[in-house]
Amino acid sequence: MNNWVHCLRSGNAVNYRIKSITMSSRVFKENAGAAPIGIEDNVAGEDCPMISAETYAEFLQRHEVVMRDEVTMLGFKAAIEANADLFRNAIVLEVGCGSALLSLWAAQQGAARVIAVEPSAVCQVARQLVRQNQLEHIIEVIQGNVEQLQLPTVDIIISKWMGACLMYSSALEAVIYARDKWLKPGGSIFPHIANLYIAAANQPRDSPDIFSSPLHYWTHYCGLNLRQAWRIIQQTPAISCVDAAQVLTQRQVLRRFDMRTLKRCELSFAMPFKLRTLRQAIAKWFVLYFDFRFPGAPHLKPITTSPSAASTQWKQALFHIDAHLPLCVGDVLTGQFRVERGLRHLDFDIDWSFHNELVNVKLHKQIYRMQGEAEAV
Repeated sequence: MNNWVHCLRSGNAVNYRIKSITMSSRVFKENAGAAPIGIEDNVAGEDCPMISAETYAEFLQRHEVVMRDEVTMLGFKAAIEANADLFRNAIVLEVGCGSALLSLWAAQQGAARVIAVEPSAVCQVARQLVRQNQLEHIIEVIQGNVEQLQLPTVDIIISKWMGACLMYSSALEAVIYARDKWLKPGGSIFPHIANLYIAAANQPRDSPDIFSSPLHYWTHYCGLNLRQAWRIIQQTPAISCVDAAQVLTQRQVLRRFDMRTLKRCELSFAMPFKLRTLRQAIAKWFVLYFDFRFPGAPHLKPITTSPSAASTQWKQALFHIDAHLPLCVGDVLTGQFRVERGLRHLDFDIDWSFHNELVNVKLHKQIYRMQGEAEAV
């Protein structure tokens, strides 16, 4: 049994249905390609609208992993419960609701009305969960983009707006738009503060390093020249888990995101960094991770994606260092981090310099692009 389901089993309908989804997911995987089905056909006396196999597959691929992220989801649940007085009789908007678990928890804390907006067809799953938990008189699930809707003024916006590398999520701009358009003065955003960090790390000994293969390997691969593939791999950030023992330097805050005041134009930025070495090793990665916190709950610890914490759906973003970089204790790695936000991608420039008794790098420029499946929804 999933640990989250086990620790949440307290007899209420929301937690029971989470377990039901997990069971149904298994059934669907075993019957892929069959006729459209409802999420759970064994609920006595319920009229379950059909959900297509394609929609169910999208739910499994992109949203089930979110539900299984115990660190994040339990953190949201604790923050909503800690602010029960704030949610009571409030009008709540969830942006990018997915399966609408946050909306369900908000309704349980006494919200007068919850509007759950989801652009994808997975909103059909959310509607069934709302119906099965008998909260349809409070929660309205709407399919669409918030920029294209007409909504009432709301007291609270809740959203899992964070993405890989914190910034790789379209929900970030959607929350900013919803805040400016519908959040009442003095309203709350959950979560409201996030910090983005950078550090340097090495390659674990027991992990294969696909980047270290020489260029000759790629230009003579089975009689083919794959130089362009090698360049793409070099310039694509990896989303993976780094062990705390791999981190070689102190961390530095690159950017603090305050969702109460953040503007779209501030999503592209440049920031100098200076990383002091804590352990001697060869640096292979720049590591980006983040944490975030909720308003009105100072006793709750921030939720973090740090290598020293439990893994989350976002893991860490790894930027390969393509030059020899031997670090010794006390050395300082300096540079500038720059990100440009595109419509469906993020472009990164990391310019760095370093010198010690072993190497002297005056200025080294590396470029990266994050796009495609890196997004965590």
